Amino acid sequence: MKKSGWKRCVAAGSAAAMILAAHDAEAAGFSVHEQSTSSQGMAYAGSAAGGEDVSAAYFNPAAIALYPGVQIASGFAIVTGDVEFTPISASTNTGAPVTGGDGGNLIHTGYVPAFTATWQFAPDWFAGLSVNAPYGFTTGSDDPGWIGRYQALGSRVRSVDFNPMLAWKPTPWLAVGGGFQAMYFDARLSNALDIGTIGATSLGVPLPGYNPGDPTQDSYVTVKGSDWAYGYTFGVMLLPRPDTRIGIGYRSKMDVNIGGNALFNLSPQGQNLAALSGLIGQQQLVDTGGHAAITTPETVTMGIQHDLSPQWTISGEADWTRWSRLQFLTITFDNPNQQPVVTTESWRNSWFLSLGAIYRPTEKWTLRAGVAYDEGVDSHAEIRTPRIPDSDRYWTSIGAGYKITDATTVNAAYTHIFAPKTSIRQSSNDPNNADAFRGTLSGTVDAYADIVNVGFTMAF
Repeated sequence: MKKSGWKRCVAAGSAAAMILAAHDAEAAGFSVHEQSTSSQGMAYAGSAAGGEDVSAAYFNPAAIALYPGVQIASGFAIVTGDVEFTPISASTNTGAPVTGGDGGNLIHTGYVPAFTATWQFAPDWFAGLSVNAPYGFTTGSDDPGWIGRYQALGSRVRSVDFNPMLAWKPTPWLAVGGGFQAMYFDARLSNALDIGTIGATSLGVPLPGYNPGDPTQDSYVTVKGSDWAYGYTFGVMLLPRPDTRIGIGYRSKMDVNIGGNALFNLSPQGQNLAALSGLIGQQQLVDTGGHAAITTPETVTMGIQHDLSPQWTISGEADWTRWSRLQFLTITFDNPNQQPVVTTESWRNSWFLSLGAIYRPTEKWTLRAGVAYDEGVDSHAEIRTPRIPDSDRYWTSIGAGYKITDATTVNAAYTHIFAPKTSIRQSSNDPNNADAFRGTLSGTVDAYADIVNVGFTMAF
């Protein structure tokens, strides 16, 4: 039996797996923006300039120097939406049609908690701790027989970032801050394997009874993995006037080496192929360990906030993220019979631009609004997959805060995100396609997301 056929059969199930080749529908790449309830109400405009509470420390650690005493900010966001794939055509690499439905809504509801606490322990010194979820998504089809099953089924990624920090304010017009990041990743992704095509083509002559694209012969692979990654944050805050703040924040890259397992659920035809591969000393389609190494991108955040009057404040934000670090995803396997799999991603750097305003009609109420443009990281329809239907996004946000007491404020925000229709044109003849056994898939994607965020702040 041809070795290349067996080694490529697992690639169909794992080249887009592990944690990294996926994203949440509400932010570019696989990042999560929902780190501050008050800032979300302004589409995150002015976050790097300190926002309205210590939750802005996620974007700029120097922001904690703006808030005296002991401060606490928390938030809990719920992300819902709709990602609809409209198929145009799908076929195996033999030309046989792949049948199935459209997969329904490909985005699942996500939950994003955030917490920040700070302490002024000296006149010019501040300490803080933030706990956030900077990356994450839950996507996929509930229909195991949908037309894009060889590209993606279920996808779930979770992350938790612990960020202790310090800030120093040596003068009334300058503050600097920095911190350490320790981030935990956990992932579970799955897709179908086209056993019919593998059995019909891997020997050079078709095996009897194997039908390309036959859903009754499909097998399934699930990849699980986790890792800790480490980095740092740094920020500067300038206060050139009492009514104006300018901030620049930096979150470093982090090297992630995800270790996990590839687990197979084989149909009878898949079991026969696994047994046959063992007879020739090239055991495939068996559970094995694996590793995928990537580097998460660094982000530079620049914000400005200006008080027009005691009632009105305007703000702006420009965030740059170095997504071009993700050009390839390489997976290596503990099973020596499975060669490393390299998937071309070709992501590009992206910008997040926003404008916002705050209106304070009374001492207790604060009203917020903002708009944003979130640039997509993937402009190639030939590489884009149902697991990563990335495109530009446009945000509209509103929010409000109500001061219950002098020390406690409740905040709420709502954001609607919509994206222009985008295309997927994967071909088994394209060298950028991770594996020919995935076949050809083309169609269009329509997407939108809604985010509701509720939180509170306390000062002591």
